[in-house]
Amino acid sequence: MLERLAVTLVRNASWAADEGDDGLEMVMVSVGKAIMTVADDLACCDVMLAEDVAARAVALITTFHSRHPRYPTGPALH
Repeated sequence: MLERLAVTLVRNASWAADEGDDGLEMVMVSVGKAIMTVADDLACCDVMLAEDVAARAVALITTFHSRHPRYPTGPALH
């Protein structure tokens, strides 16, 4: 799940950059790449931290969608 959230952050960052939202793009790419780097270790070694990282990633994705409501959304992740 962490890896999927990371991919979503990086993908959405590209859209933010195209829309001229450079600050949000920079944060989303940085967080997405950081999550990709540590996802396996977090998932197996520190579940509480993994849950916190996931919640913060979802909050960042929610911020993205509130700032860019025209972004085409697909099926929801459940």
